[in-house]
Amino acid sequence: MKAIIAGTGFDHMEGLSLTRRVVENRWGSVELFLGTQDDEGLLFLPRHGSDHFRAPHMIDYRANIQALTDLGVTEAVAIYAVGSISDRLKPGEVGIVGDWVDFTGMGQTFYDEGEVVHISVDEPFSRDLQQRAKARMPSLQESVVYVTTKGPRLETKAEIAFFARQGFDVVGMTLASEATLLAERSIATLALAYSINWAAGVGEGRVTFIDDDQIEAMKVTITQLCRSILSI
Repeated sequence: MKAIIAGTGFDHMEGLSLTRRVVENRWGSVELFLGTQDDEGLLFLPRHGSDHFRAPHMIDYRANIQALTDLGVTEAVAIYAVGSISDRLKPGEVGIVGDWVDFTGMGQTFYDEGEVVHISVDEPFSRDLQQRAKARMPSLQESVVYVTTKGPRLETKAEIAFFARQGFDVVGMTLASEATLLAERSIATLALAYSINWAAGVGEGRVTFIDDDQIEAMKVTITQLCRSILSI
Protein backbone atom coordinates (compact mmCIF):
# COMPACT_ATOMS: atom_id res chain seq x y z
CA MET A 1 0.00 0.00 0.00
CA LYS A 2 1.23 3.49 -0.91
CA ALA A 3 0.03 6.73 0.70
CA ILE A 4 -0.29 10.40 -0.09
CA ILE A 5 -0.52 12.61 3.01
CA ALA A 6 -1.53 16.22 2.49
CA GLY A 7 -2.94 19.26 4.23
CA THR A 8 -3.64 22.88 3.37
CA GLY A 9 -4.88 23.11 -0.21
CA PHE A 10 -5.11 19.33 -0.52
CA ASP A 11 -8.10 18.41 1.63
CA HIS A 12 -9.39 16.58 -1.45
CA MET A 13 -7.43 14.93 -4.27
CA GLU A 14 -9.19 15.70 -7.52
CA GLY A 15 -8.53 13.30 -10.37
CA LEU A 16 -8.18 10.21 -8.16
CA SER A 17 -10.76 7.45 -7.67
CA LEU A 18 -11.20 7.28 -3.90
CA THR A 19 -13.69 5.97 -1.37
CA ARG A 20 -13.98 7.30 2.19
CA ARG A 21 -13.21 5.12 5.18
CA VAL A 22 -12.87 5.75 8.92
CA VAL A 23 -10.49 3.53 10.90
CA GLU A 24 -9.88 3.31 14.63
CA ASN A 25 -6.79 2.70 16.73
CA ARG A 26 -5.74 3.34 20.31
CA TRP A 27 -5.00 7.01 19.53
CA GLY A 28 -8.29 7.85 17.85
CA SER A 29 -10.42 7.83 14.70
CA VAL A 30 -8.85 8.57 11.33
CA GLU A 31 -10.63 9.64 8.16
CA LEU A 32 -8.87 8.46 5.04
CA PHE A 33 -9.64 7.55 1.44
CA LEU A 34 -8.76 4.30 -0.30
CA GLY A 35 -8.08 4.13 -4.01
CA THR A 36 -10.39 2.24 -6.33
CA GLN A 37 -10.23 1.26 -10.00
CA ASP A 38 -6.98 2.61 -11.50
CA ASP A 39 -5.96 3.98 -8.09
CA GLU A 40 -6.26 0.70 -6.19
CA GLY A 41 -3.35 0.31 -3.78
CA LEU A 42 -3.28 4.03 -3.02
CA LEU A 43 -4.36 5.66 0.24
CA PHE A 44 -5.00 9.38 0.70
CA LEU A 45 -4.83 10.87 4.20
CA PRO A 46 -5.93 14.52 4.65
CA ARG A 47 -4.04 15.37 7.84
CA HIS A 48 -6.41 18.17 8.84
CA GLY A 49 -9.52 16.15 7.90
CA SER A 50 -11.43 16.49 4.64
CA ASP A 51 -13.27 19.52 6.07
CA HIS A 52 -9.99 21.03 7.29
CA PHE A 53 -11.31 21.14 10.84
CA ARG A 54 -8.14 20.29 12.79
CA ALA A 55 -5.57 23.01 13.37
CA PRO A 56 -1.93 21.89 13.15
CA HIS A 57 -1.42 21.66 16.92
CA MET A 58 -4.66 19.66 17.27
CA ILE A 59 -3.88 16.94 14.70
CA ASP A 60 -3.63 13.47 16.23
CA TYR A 61 -0.45 12.57 14.40
CA ARG A 62 -0.05 9.24 16.18
CA ALA A 63 -3.53 8.12 15.18
CA ASN A 64 -2.84 9.11 11.57
CA ILE A 65 0.49 7.33 11.24
CA GLN A 66 -0.69 4.26 13.13
CA ALA A 67 -3.59 4.01 10.67
CA LEU A 68 -1.11 3.93 7.79
CA THR A 69 0.90 1.25 9.58
CA ASP A 70 -2.16 -0.90 10.27
CA LEU A 71 -3.16 -0.72 6.60
CA GLY A 72 0.26 -1.88 5.45
CA VAL A 73 1.61 1.37 3.98
CA THR A 74 5.29 1.01 3.03
CA GLU A 75 5.84 4.24 1.05
CA ALA A 76 4.38 7.70 1.46
CA VAL A 77 4.61 11.08 -0.19
CA ALA A 78 3.81 13.86 2.28
CA ILE A 79 2.85 17.25 0.85
CA TYR A 80 3.31 20.47 2.84
CA ALA A 81 2.18 24.03 2.10
CA VAL A 82 4.91 26.37 3.36
CA GLY A 83 6.01 29.95 3.56
CA SER A 84 9.32 30.87 1.95
CA ILE A 85 12.17 32.22 4.05
CA SER A 86 15.03 31.95 1.54
CA ASP A 87 15.32 32.12 -2.24
CA ARG A 88 15.96 28.37 -2.39
CA LEU A 89 12.20 27.81 -2.62
CA LYS A 90 10.20 30.78 -3.81
CA PRO A 91 6.40 31.14 -3.81
CA GLY A 92 4.97 29.05 -6.63
CA GLU A 93 7.81 26.52 -6.53
CA VAL A 94 7.92 22.91 -5.33
CA GLY A 95 10.86 21.37 -3.53
CA ILE A 96 12.10 18.25 -1.78
CA VAL A 97 12.59 18.61 1.96
CA GLY A 98 15.92 17.17 3.07
CA ASP A 99 15.87 18.04 6.77
CA TRP A 100 13.83 19.79 9.42
CA VAL A 101 14.07 21.75 12.66
CA ASP A 102 11.40 21.35 15.34
CA PHE A 103 10.25 24.41 17.28
CA THR A 104 6.84 22.96 18.20
CA GLY A 105 7.80 21.59 21.62
CA MET A 106 5.27 18.81 21.04
CA GLY A 107 7.71 15.89 21.08
CA GLN A 108 5.56 13.48 19.07
CA THR A 109 6.63 9.84 19.53
CA PHE A 110 5.25 6.34 19.81
CA TYR A 111 7.91 5.58 22.43
CA ASP A 112 6.66 7.35 25.53
CA GLU A 113 5.21 4.50 27.56
CA GLY A 114 7.70 2.22 29.33
CA GLU A 115 10.23 2.03 26.51
CA VAL A 116 13.21 4.22 25.64
CA VAL A 117 14.03 4.22 21.92
CA HIS A 118 16.25 6.74 20.15
CA ILE A 119 15.70 6.51 16.40
CA SER A 120 18.22 7.97 13.98
CA VAL A 121 17.06 10.78 11.72
CA ASP A 122 20.41 11.41 10.00
CA GLU A 123 18.60 10.59 6.75
CA PRO A 124 14.93 10.97 7.61
CA PHE A 125 13.64 10.73 4.05
CA SER A 126 13.91 8.03 1.39
CA ARG A 127 16.73 8.54 -1.11
CA ASP A 128 14.97 6.23 -3.55
CA LEU A 129 11.78 8.30 -3.50
CA GLN A 130 13.78 11.50 -3.88
CA GLN A 131 15.56 10.11 -6.92
CA ARG A 132 12.23 9.03 -8.44
CA ALA A 133 10.85 12.53 -7.88
CA LYS A 134 13.84 14.26 -9.50
CA ALA A 135 13.74 11.88 -12.46
CA ARG A 136 10.13 12.85 -13.09
CA MET A 137 10.48 16.56 -12.32
CA PRO A 138 14.09 17.78 -12.66
CA SER A 139 13.06 21.33 -11.71
CA LEU A 140 12.39 20.29 -8.10
CA GLN A 141 14.55 22.16 -5.60
CA GLU A 142 16.50 19.75 -3.37
CA SER A 143 17.67 19.62 0.26
CA VAL A 144 15.18 22.23 1.46
CA VAL A 145 15.32 22.82 5.23
CA TYR A 146 11.89 23.09 6.85
CA VAL A 147 11.48 24.75 10.25
CA THR A 148 8.34 23.63 12.09
CA THR A 149 6.43 25.98 14.39
CA LYS A 150 3.49 24.99 16.58
CA GLY A 151 0.86 27.37 15.21
CA PRO A 152 -1.93 28.03 14.62
CA ARG A 153 -0.75 31.63 14.39
CA LEU A 154 1.68 32.63 11.67
CA GLU A 155 5.21 33.59 12.66
CA THR A 156 6.35 37.08 13.64
CA LYS A 157 8.83 39.06 11.56
CA ALA A 158 11.42 38.67 14.32
CA GLU A 159 10.95 34.89 14.35
CA ILE A 160 11.36 34.68 10.58
CA ALA A 161 14.44 36.92 10.69
CA PHE A 162 15.92 34.55 13.30
CA PHE A 163 15.09 31.50 11.16
CA ALA A 164 16.70 33.17 8.13
CA ARG A 165 19.91 33.76 10.09
CA GLN A 166 19.98 30.07 10.97
CA GLY A 167 19.82 29.08 7.30
CA PHE A 168 16.29 27.66 7.23
CA ASP A 169 14.50 27.77 3.87
CA VAL A 170 10.79 27.34 4.55
CA VAL A 171 8.41 27.40 7.49
CA GLY A 172 5.30 25.35 8.27
CA MET A 173 3.46 23.75 11.18
CA THR A 174 3.18 20.01 10.57
CA LEU A 175 6.26 18.29 9.15
CA ALA A 176 8.38 17.63 12.26
CA SER A 177 5.64 15.82 14.19
CA GLU A 178 4.55 13.77 11.20
CA ALA A 179 8.01 12.92 9.85
CA THR A 180 9.21 11.75 13.26
CA LEU A 181 6.37 9.25 13.56
CA LEU A 182 6.76 8.06 9.97
CA ALA A 183 10.42 7.39 10.73
CA GLU A 184 9.53 5.51 13.91
CA ARG A 185 7.20 3.27 11.92
CA SER A 186 9.83 2.77 9.16
CA ILE A 187 7.59 4.09 6.38
CA ALA A 188 9.76 5.27 3.46
CA THR A 189 8.80 8.91 2.97
CA LEU A 190 9.27 11.71 0.47
CA ALA A 191 8.45 15.20 1.76
CA LEU A 192 7.37 17.71 -0.89
CA ALA A 193 7.02 21.38 0.05
CA TYR A 194 5.13 23.83 -2.12
CA SER A 195 5.40 27.48 -1.27
CA ILE A 196 2.27 29.64 -1.22
CA ASN A 197 3.72 32.82 0.30
CA TRP A 198 6.76 34.72 1.52
CA ALA A 199 7.03 34.49 5.29
CA ALA A 200 6.58 37.59 7.46
CA GLY A 201 9.11 40.31 6.74
CA VAL A 202 10.41 38.60 3.58
CA GLY A 203 9.70 39.75 0.03
CA GLU A 204 7.16 42.56 0.22
CA GLY A 205 7.55 42.68 3.99
CA ARG A 206 4.18 41.13 4.79
CA VAL A 207 2.59 37.74 4.28
CA THR A 208 1.20 37.71 0.74
CA PHE A 209 -0.23 34.54 -0.75
CA ILE A 210 -0.01 33.51 -4.39
CA ASP A 211 -3.32 33.58 -6.26
CA ASP A 212 -5.83 30.73 -6.29
CA ASP A 213 -5.29 29.86 -9.94
CA GLN A 214 -1.58 29.37 -9.34
CA ILE A 215 -2.28 27.17 -6.33
CA GLU A 216 -4.74 25.06 -8.34
CA ALA A 217 -2.20 24.56 -11.12
CA MET A 218 0.39 23.47 -8.55
CA LYS A 219 -2.08 21.00 -7.04
CA VAL A 220 -2.65 19.33 -10.42
CA THR A 221 1.09 19.07 -11.04
CA ILE A 222 1.83 17.71 -7.56
CA THR A 223 -1.01 15.16 -7.71
CA GLN A 224 0.26 13.80 -11.02
CA LEU A 225 3.80 13.72 -9.66
CA CYS A 226 2.72 11.75 -6.58
CA ARG A 227 0.90 9.15 -8.66
CA SER A 228 3.95 8.77 -10.87
CA ILE A 229 6.43 8.49 -7.98
CA LEU A 230 4.31 5.85 -6.26
CA SER A 231 3.70 4.04 -9.56
CA ILE A 232 -0.05 4.14 -9.14
